[in-house]
Amino acid sequence: MTAPTTAPTVAPTGTGPDPTGRTTDPQPDPKPARTSGPTPDPQPARTSGPESAPHPAAAEAPPAPRGRLRRALPVLFPVAVVTGIGFALYGRAGELAALVLRPDSVPYLLAALVANGLAVLLSMTTWRTLLADLGPGVPGRTATRIYFTSYLGKYVPGAVWGVLAQLRMGGAAGVSAPVVLAVFLLNLIVAVLTGLAVGPIAAPWTIGAEAWWLVLPGAVTVAFAVRPGLLHHLAASAARLARRPAPATRASDRGMRRALASATASWAVGGLHLWALAVMLGAPPLTALPVCVGGFALATAAASLVVVLPDGWGAREALLLLALTAVLPWQEATAVAVASRVVCTLSEVLVGGAALLLTLPRRSAPPARPIPAKD
Repeated sequence: MTAPTTAPTVAPTGTGPDPTGRTTDPQPDPKPARTSGPTPDPQPARTSGPESAPHPAAAEAPPAPRGRLRRALPVLFPVAVVTGIGFALYGRAGELAALVLRPDSVPYLLAALVANGLAVLLSMTTWRTLLADLGPGVPGRTATRIYFTSYLGKYVPGAVWGVLAQLRMGGAAGVSAPVVLAVFLLNLIVAVLTGLAVGPIAAPWTIGAEAWWLVLPGAVTVAFAVRPGLLHHLAASAARLARRPAPATRASDRGMRRALASATASWAVGGLHLWALAVMLGAPPLTALPVCVGGFALATAAASLVVVLPDGWGAREALLLLALTAVLPWQEATAVAVASRVVCTLSEVLVGGAALLLTLPRRSAPPARPIPAKD
């Protein structure tokens, strides 16, 4: 219930009709009325708060926490990446050693490493295609360095670290923040959509005939390939859900189709590493091929949405087990899922580390000192 407001009391003045009906102008009061209260102090009242004029020492405000974080980010980010990689490999050295000690397993492990390494390079191609289509021209060495620096950030819990790395390094390369965010968002959407489209090829062996509805992601991806402009509407909707502004830049239809093609190829090649590991432990090669390619794409794409886990750790393995048990016993399927994590981590670190070493900024030669002329 709203409390009633009290109308202010208005002192009578000379304005208004006099007994004769004429209006008179207000006359000034020769003396102000005396009140029963204390005489007001001519000086303004002092409040208990701080002085209006700041003290010289108070003018030097401490640096904002955001500024401290920006300065510490170049140090904290590599430390966090190394810690995340160690966490991903912790406790798995024994399983990897047991597989390597088998003489007949070495070719399969090497093939798995090469397959996943090629898949990583194809995923970089997807990102660089979108960057070249949306943003200014960035040298290939610089773009590769930006991608793999942020790519290794997936081992840190939360998706924000990769974005921060791209924003920082992209800004230094002349790419505006809206373009960096648009490339990141479109690349994520393309990767998830194509992964969900490739995944259902494993459904007949894992779920059965009841999995006909899993063809819907593939149909949606085909529709996006035919009408790439729909992806921008999807990106705008995703930005609204995240309470972020929609991407201001739009990729061309040709660029989006190239990105969809390279992302699909990345999932297909990446699934071959899981197929090599499954065949190594006794899975039938022909049946295991669609199960491993589709299962790896579906598990990785779905686990990438679990941003609180480094690289979807645990979530991807659980989904892989559901697919691998269609062609392997439970114990062997578990060994393949663990070996897949080790192989993926090693290949990503090797490829990413080699790319960062090969793209180190070149040091410019110091200017030659002029030789003084002889007398």
